[in-house]
Amino acid sequence: MKKIAILFLTLLFTSCESLLEEVPTDRLSQENFYKSKEDLIAALNAVYAQVRGANSYGTNYPAQLNGMTDYCISRGTQIPVSEFQGLDGTNIGRTDVIWRDLFQSINSSNIVIQAVKGVNITDAEKNAIEAEARFLRALNYYNLVRNYGGVPLRTTPIGEVSQVRGKRASVDEVYKLITDDLQYAETNLPKTVTSGQAGRPTQFAAKLLLASVYLTRENWALARDKADEVIKSGLYSLVEVKTSDDFEKLYGADLTTTSEEVFYIKYARITGQGWGYPSYQHPADGPYTTGVRAHFTLPTLPLIKNWSDKDLRKDYNLYSSYTNRSGRLTTFPTAEPICFRKFRDTPANPAGNDFPLLRYAEALLIYAEAVSQANNGPTAQALESLNKVHRRAYGYPSGAVSPVDFTLEGQSAASFRELVMTERAYEFMMEASRWYDLKRLGVAKLKEIIKTARGKDVKDAHLFWPIPKQEMDNNPDLTPADQNPGY
Repeated sequence: MKKIAILFLTLLFTSCESLLEEVPTDRLSQENFYKSKEDLIAALNAVYAQVRGANSYGTNYPAQLNGMTDYCISRGTQIPVSEFQGLDGTNIGRTDVIWRDLFQSINSSNIVIQAVKGVNITDAEKNAIEAEARFLRALNYYNLVRNYGGVPLRTTPIGEVSQVRGKRASVDEVYKLITDDLQYAETNLPKTVTSGQAGRPTQFAAKLLLASVYLTRENWALARDKADEVIKSGLYSLVEVKTSDDFEKLYGADLTTTSEEVFYIKYARITGQGWGYPSYQHPADGPYTTGVRAHFTLPTLPLIKNWSDKDLRKDYNLYSSYTNRSGRLTTFPTAEPICFRKFRDTPANPAGNDFPLLRYAEALLIYAEAVSQANNGPTAQALESLNKVHRRAYGYPSGAVSPVDFTLEGQSAASFRELVMTERAYEFMMEASRWYDLKRLGVAKLKEIIKTARGKDVKDAHLFWPIPKQEMDNNPDLTPADQNPGY
């Protein structure tokens, strides 16, 4: 297995009838399980199990987000996601389980953070384990706040439904917890992961996630500086390409890690433990993993129409025909003519892809945008960071001047930001980030972009997912007024 092992930890919450009652040593509980560093690592693995599950990064989460863009259209039961009118019952059910699994992962993080204090290991080991749990908690809250708005803040373990409480915190309060957790993580996580531990966060993963948070909050100088720390670390570099298929050196299913990986959600090539989302991209009889072709695009959509054929990412990302498993050339239906193929699991190598959550290209593009926004216009350094990603996309060495370079001539902060946003759309296509980028531009701009591209009016109800009914029913601190508009 190329990935980190993910162990499922069952936590049994027990209580003693008497102080004299003997604690069973053959059962696991919070009270008697955590005795060693290995026990804590097992508990951390439970956090990852929920992060990588089908209802989080495994399938539902990227499927919902990719369908809410200006270049990707959902099929089947996910059609309402791409209509921008709010979610129907089926898709509310999907966002409900995303909420559930994100909070379950947060709860598992809280268990580790509480348990580590009582285990006899060095302070440095305690701090590193707590930092890893807090990094994962921050990641989960970051996903919650961007999709649901303010949510209850839970920083101690919950053992039963009766303990589900908490008023809906403000967006600012959620981001404060996220920032506090990531600042602790960047101080106490290791600089690099040891051999065989790809998929665990480092201090630079925390810095890059912080940079993303600051960018979302329009704290331009802080985003610039954190991204710059990642760039100047010298630990990462772009994977160079000369052909479209060379992008397999960045995304390929047989890869363990690359020079570009800062933090990925890792999966194993084992039935039931691989990344499920790639099956959403491909047809059932295609050359890649057996799929349901849940998404497609159109050549008339602006980002697709204006995409240069010389950009190697275009051929790598898109395909309109394929040779099926019977050897027959097959084209996609006229109404759904183009599909996505960035993640190319094959029947012979199923479930090999990882989710590329944070990679070096993100640091470069955050830096470019943040520098320009902080400076009220692009600088040579901002331009160079953008050009590195752009050159690589056209097959040129990323560190040398090329014929496709952008220039500073005539660029304002607004026009340069548009360049960066377009580059982000192509670079991170189908990586579940475009909807967040559109939201960062503001509601009016988001609605304008979707209207222009898709001819759809975005209802306000579509901007946030509903708080699940189960949470509304079980949490006595919430009232109907706490529900997001339109639900």
